[in-house]
Amino acid sequence: MNPSNGLVTALNKMREMSVQTGSIYHQYVPVITDLTSIGEFGQPILEYSDVRNEFMTQLVKRIVETQIEGKVFNNKLSQLEGEQVPLGYSVQDLYVNPAKGRKFNVNDFAGLLQKYEADVKQQFLTVNMDLQYPVTITNAKLKSAFTSWGALEAFITGITNSLYSGANIDQYNYTKYLVANAFRNGHTVNKVVSGVTTADTAKAFVKAARTLFLDYQEASSDYNAWAKVNTDDSKALVTWTEPQDVVFMLRNDVISEIDVEVLAAAFNLDRAELMGRIIGVRNFDMYSDAGVKVFDGSAILGIMCDRKWFKIKSQDMELDSFYNANNRCWNYYYNVVKMYNYSLFANAVVFCTSEPESESGS
Repeated sequence: MNPSNGLVTALNKMREMSVQTGSIYHQYVPVITDLTSIGEFGQPILEYSDVRNEFMTQLVKRIVETQIEGKVFNNKLSQLEGEQVPLGYSVQDLYVNPAKGRKFNVNDFAGLLQKYEADVKQQFLTVNMDLQYPVTITNAKLKSAFTSWGALEAFITGITNSLYSGANIDQYNYTKYLVANAFRNGHTVNKVVSGVTTADTAKAFVKAARTLFLDYQEASSDYNAWAKVNTDDSKALVTWTEPQDVVFMLRNDVISEIDVEVLAAAFNLDRAELMGRIIGVRNFDMYSDAGVKVFDGSAILGIMCDRKWFKIKSQDMELDSFYNANNRCWNYYYNVVKMYNYSLFANAVVFCTSEPESESGS
């Protein structure tokens, strides 16, 4: 069995990097060709400890990061992530309301020196995800990886899955939980509708979605949650959303009941463009780290919002490794530090079958 093209490219790239940095790796490990056997490639790595350590270190940085042939969980919600967040655990987010017009008065000379305060709103966003994903590779496991090219690829895939899939699953859930958490805390504008289970309820849902899609393009204070959260602020926050910035996150069972062609026509979009805006999720339930359900999100059908409602920013995503000579193993650590928040400045309406309990019971 020959190695895959991806593996060959990555391994040869490691050797090229060794040439550029002047390390010893390239002096012992050959360039991989169609004729190179796993034995020829692996023998110097297993025989010389310095070469072996360099291989294991570069394995993380040059191969695992490229996710060679790995079935890594794909976080489809990562498209909602914003730019890198600066150092620090808190970020101030500002929004300046549109200025109010006044009647022109040619005799108003005193107005020249008057101070016109801008209506500035502020919210604070915090870093709230600081997780580390470790994996240990023993010397025995490394040796077994060099029995065939297939075994080596499986070995690399295993490391990739362990480091990245867990992190991607967590980041997927953190993003989905933003919707559920905002809803249960009363931080969303809600549109109560019937469950989408029949052709008639699907048609009604599409009509409500089209109306909201069109309304978002008007300047209004009706579709952001600023006033719901900041009840002491007498000045409403006015927002609007450009059509290309509208995101629709829906439960999969709701999507399956909707005629996508009808929905695309309602939004005046072609099917492909619409499907780029719709993100399907299984549910909006929330679970603890122990796997216990802490919030039942079955009342939530989905959310239509401005892309800017999701305030997701990365601060640090770094792979570290070291060799533990005491038990002859390599420890790898994938560190993820991110900010998961939602914005009170952006349009966001949750389609639900009932209001959250805290609101319905008040």
